[in-house]
Amino acid sequence: MASAAGREPTIERRTWTRKDGTVGESIDVRYVDASGKRRRRRCASIDEAQYERAGLVLGRGGRTATPDLGALTVSEFWPQWRTDAGQRLADATLADYDGSWKRRIQPRFGHVAMRDVTPRAISTWRTELHAAGIGPEAVRKAMVLLQSMFTIAIEWGEAEANPVSVVRKPRQGRRRAVSAMTPHDVEHIRRWLDDGDLFSATLVSVLAYTGLRPGEAIALEARHVRENTILAEQAVADGKLKLQKTGRLYRTVDLLSALADDLALWQRERRSEGPGVALFTRPDRELLRRTDWNNWRNRRFYAATKACGLGAPRPYDLRHSFASLLIREQKTSIVDLAEQLGHSPTETLKTYAHVFAEHRRAEPVAADEWIALARRDVHRDGTR
Repeated sequence: MASAAGREPTIERRTWTRKDGTVGESIDVRYVDASGKRRRRRCASIDEAQYERAGLVLGRGGRTATPDLGALTVSEFWPQWRTDAGQRLADATLADYDGSWKRRIQPRFGHVAMRDVTPRAISTWRTELHAAGIGPEAVRKAMVLLQSMFTIAIEWGEAEANPVSVVRKPRQGRRRAVSAMTPHDVEHIRRWLDDGDLFSATLVSVLAYTGLRPGEAIALEARHVRENTILAEQAVADGKLKLQKTGRLYRTVDLLSALADDLALWQRERRSEGPGVALFTRPDRELLRRTDWNNWRNRRFYAATKACGLGAPRPYDLRHSFASLLIREQKTSIVDLAEQLGHSPTETLKTYAHVFAEHRRAEPVAADEWIALARRDVHRDGTR
């Protein structure tokens, strides 16, 4: 007898495309246990799946038997979830989850049986994290990860309920208004960097005058720079190319005159090897890895911003400068701005509503004109 419902186990093979464009595959054995509940077990290969199915058909139960449902501890289930997630998620996301597991989840729940993790325990843990000074986004991320683990555990027959799903998580979203650096701020940073470091000065121009995310900026190739636009169709994550954050195929961004000049100068300086070569690479022409980016941010970008009296804004914050430029022009609609930033119109309005309000009664200023004025002023000041 195959199961309580008389239904024989089946093998389900599924493929999907990850956000980075690669193809993942899962092989599951689907069956009904003695209590009539549908279960599944993920296998590493088709041979393993066939062996598991045969064991169930012959009444041996295979390794899929669950005589003591929920007795598995959270730490014992973590490797199973991690293996499954490795087929679906990008390396950078997995590394982020690994850190959340080690710092937040394992110390509190690693030794606990999954059946003993209750909504009250989750709520108490959330309160403890807040009391320890852990930020809302970090708390939310840890709760989402633990909820995902229980979701997979239920699908695989290792748990009966998901205690995290009923506990309120910290609200997601921006808590402070964005602060956009003006073209004068950007040009002061560029002038400080431009003393023998054209790489950094040009990268700052791209970040501030395109609105690209850092990973998208360092994935730019010569072929992406068109006559009037820049094509954003990929990003770099720890030295590997992937699709954009939102999973979209591509978007186009207005190419401002000042940036076109900066990119032309940079390509002449580096003697570009062809249209398919990334514009911002390591000295060995390999794509930037996470350590390369961190070193550039800490040693070059922060050194420049602090020397210019701007504190330590993130390179990502230069993205807001581009949005501010287009808003001040008063020619670009919310929909068009959202398209260029790779956001939804709702998210764009929520993020930049105060910037629209600030410039609503000001005289329109063309983006190229504002940048040209800033460059003249900074050059005249002669400050590094």
